[in-house]
Amino acid sequence: MDDVALLKAEIEQYKLRNDELDARVEELSDFVENASIPLHWVDRDGIILWANKAELDALGYSYEDYIGKPISNFHADADVIDDILTRLTRDETLNNYAARLKAKDGSIRHVLISSNVLRKDGEFVHTRCFTKDITEIKKEEERKAAFVSMVSHELKTPLTSFTAYVQLLLRRAIKENDDFATNALNRAEMQANKMASLLSDFLNEAKYNEGKVVLHKEDFDISELISEVKDDAQFVFGNGLNLSIDCEPVSVFGDRYKIGQVFTNLISNAIKYSPDGGNILIRCTRQEDKVQVSVTDKGMGINALDQQRLFERFYRVNDNKLSEVRGFGIGLYLVSEILRYHNSAINVISEEGKGSTFSFALDLGN
Repeated sequence: MDDVALLKAEIEQYKLRNDELDARVEELSDFVENASIPLHWVDRDGIILWANKAELDALGYSYEDYIGKPISNFHADADVIDDILTRLTRDETLNNYAARLKAKDGSIRHVLISSNVLRKDGEFVHTRCFTKDITEIKKEEERKAAFVSMVSHELKTPLTSFTAYVQLLLRRAIKENDDFATNALNRAEMQANKMASLLSDFLNEAKYNEGKVVLHKEDFDISELISEVKDDAQFVFGNGLNLSIDCEPVSVFGDRYKIGQVFTNLISNAIKYSPDGGNILIRCTRQEDKVQVSVTDKGMGINALDQQRLFERFYRVNDNKLSEVRGFGIGLYLVSEILRYHNSAINVISEEGKGSTFSFALDLGN
């Protein structure tokens, strides 16, 4: 074969490979365009460059309505899209980031966004965003929360009356030196207080889930608050409670009542998961403009896998040793939410069989 024929053959092979490549690109483009998962691209300035059919259909927009427009036009919360774009610009990868989008018909769609950035030669080209609609799931959660809130309110009134009658009978039993009745009524009051605590958790969970939380922040002495919570715990759990405090008077800035709920939940958990009545220590340490607080027990401890999900709503550790421990998996979720509203976070260090330490930080008061 002469050189010309060889060159022609190579050109034909190149054309064939190029045609195959074009066909593959066309197939891939068709797959992405018609994928059932909503997809879109956004440039570094937040302008929508492209969106597939599933994205447009999910929100009800036409190509002209959507492409070339700022993505912020379609987000219900300005701070959320600002946060998303800031994180992506820093090359973070987002996984199931919760957001709310505005559909063309005026409805709000709850979505989870997963996204990262395509870069070429280090330059920002566009984001690659996948959205998953969870609107129906959110509606179901809201219905459940409303039901729980309603039931909790309905139960709270008769429980308050029951507790008042128990306390009245208890005072009479003490006055009459009736040891048996005094002991029985003390136990009845203790159980009523536990029930009231559970109902309070349900009501608070509903508020946090709906975002209807109002903080009343003030300066207060955290050592005084801890002492009050200890006295309450002593009353509920009896004299067998072995709880010590290592906390000098120091002023912090926050919602005193809600931080009290944090301590109540952490102490209650420490007691429940210390079946042998081990020591519980609450410690406060001043660190620059923060006060670091920890609650340590010598109880069962928590394995590494459970630690990752411990603060999820309704999550409970699945362990046969804890079958007698009562609860609905709300307490630690409330702790994490209260601290989140205080620009803080709850942390845990734990080892099975050796106990746990829960810690968080609060802003110093003036």
